[in-house]
Amino acid sequence: MSLMWRILRYYRPFAGRILVAFALLIAATLLNLLKPWPLKFVVDSILPAPQGGIHFPWGDGGWSFPAALSLTCGVLVGIHLLWGAVNLAQTYTLIEVGLQALLRVRTELYAYLQSLPLRFHDGRRSSDSSFRVAYDAQAVQTYFNRGFATILGSVLTLVGTFVVMWRMSPLLALLSLGVVPLLMMAILRYAGRIRRETAALQAQESDVLAKASEGLSSIRVVHAFGRESHEVDLFRREARESLEANLRLSMTNVASTLVVGTLLALGTAALLWVGAGEVMAGRMTLGDLLVFLAYLGMLYSPLEQLSYTAWSMEGAAAAAQRVFEVLDTPDDVPDPQSPARLPAGPGAIEFQGVGFRYARGDEVLQGLTFRIQPGESVAVVGGTGAGKTTLLSLLPRFYDPSTGQISIHGIDLRNLAKQDLRSRQALVLQETILLSGTVQENIAYGRLGASFREIEIAAQEAQAHEFILALPNGYQTQVGERGVMLSGGQRQRIGIARAFLRDAPILLLDEPTSALDATTERELLDVLGKLMSRPTTLLVTHRLHAAHRADRILVLEKGRLVEEGKGEELLRRKGAYWRLWQATNG
Repeated sequence: MSLMWRILRYYRPFAGRILVAFALLIAATLLNLLKPWPLKFVVDSILPAPQGGIHFPWGDGGWSFPAALSLTCGVLVGIHLLWGAVNLAQTYTLIEVGLQALLRVRTELYAYLQSLPLRFHDGRRSSDSSFRVAYDAQAVQTYFNRGFATILGSVLTLVGTFVVMWRMSPLLALLSLGVVPLLMMAILRYAGRIRRETAALQAQESDVLAKASEGLSSIRVVHAFGRESHEVDLFRREARESLEANLRLSMTNVASTLVVGTLLALGTAALLWVGAGEVMAGRMTLGDLLVFLAYLGMLYSPLEQLSYTAWSMEGAAAAAQRVFEVLDTPDDVPDPQSPARLPAGPGAIEFQGVGFRYARGDEVLQGLTFRIQPGESVAVVGGTGAGKTTLLSLLPRFYDPSTGQISIHGIDLRNLAKQDLRSRQALVLQETILLSGTVQENIAYGRLGASFREIEIAAQEAQAHEFILALPNGYQTQVGERGVMLSGGQRQRIGIARAFLRDAPILLLDEPTSALDATTERELLDVLGKLMSRPTTLLVTHRLHAAHRADRILVLEKGRLVEEGKGEELLRRKGAYWRLWQATNG
């Protein structure tokens, strides 16, 4: 599907309003064509002041000079007011439709970005995705409002103006079109250049946003190492490259505008020369020439607009391509066409010959086969790079396994809709991510629509209730961006409260205490013990004291399952788990 038709697809729901706007556009064009005629009447009929009185085209009675001039001026003002009202209505309608389409494409793009698997987001900067949603998506509105609508209005004005000019003087009408071939050549010359330079500018602006986002989100590290000047230098480098790209595009626009303006000035000068000769020869009145010059402006203005529109559409096309580049990205963790439904309640989780590799990477997991019984708690341990977090990430279908199969209730996860699967799981990460908002809103993220009493009970179970009440506004306290107003332990308790509130049959814990001090860790292990006693639990950790609390332990080495059993049993074997214990505890 061509770019143009893909953009028009977003306007289909507004076809009725677009037709109304185009009808208003036709009316505005006709009114615009009437504007020069009062001037012609004043010059040719009123200023000579014939003795028998002034006769209007629609009446025979003679009018005095003041009355005729007043009426003509009133008609002139009336035409402008009526044109202004119609033009305002059609402009508002088209802009409102353009903004509605922009809302549609932004929402679709953001929703698709949310649905794409982590493999997509791992390979790109979040700021680039944000730039495409916030800025590149505007190309859909630009393409319509500055493209299709402008083209239609310009074509209507061109046709109407040329018809009137032809009826007045075929010679001058043909002469006025002499610059059109040269205009087309100028448009074609600059169009590709503008598209390329716009695409380069969009990419560079995205880099500027990425650098600013990275530097500001890492402000604590920047301050800790005294790297403020270094970060400013890096930002200045990106901003300077953006400046240079902007200058190149601006100079191209200025040059193209100068070329178009010069061509139109040449056309106007040629017509004025010939038109003056026609007046002197008596083949045209002065009023006719003035009307013709006014129409020439109406003729050349759309031609000028069309050239600028072509270049605006080239710039918009470059941005739109960046939007559709994301929308055309295949989802490599797709929902099945006819998804199965998970039965209610806990079910066994089974890995059968599961392997996984990241894009262009070595195999991270190899031949994993094990079963977790309903209600059982299982800990996964291993050294750095053993594949623990990757294993856990396969259960919510953040990724699909490269080989083998994972099933719940005997159903392959690939046969389940991601939303249905994840609704049966609660996840506590190594570092709880909080969203801007209140403490209450962040806990309620675990189950939208939960009552305040349910949120409060979840916080009490997570032993977070007391510290929340001690905050300046209790549960209504703003946590700041990513929860910076709270300590690491407080953020983690809120994350655990989310899991309590969700009350899902499957609990996934990814290093939930690794970033905490020993005292906070001991307190949270008691809380996690109570949380793990309810659902089927998979705990990923390198803290072996935490793993010892699980019903069973799986030991990974280089992506392979090398041992499994209870903690004390594994220590007696003096195998891989015993070596990890010795390295950790001495």
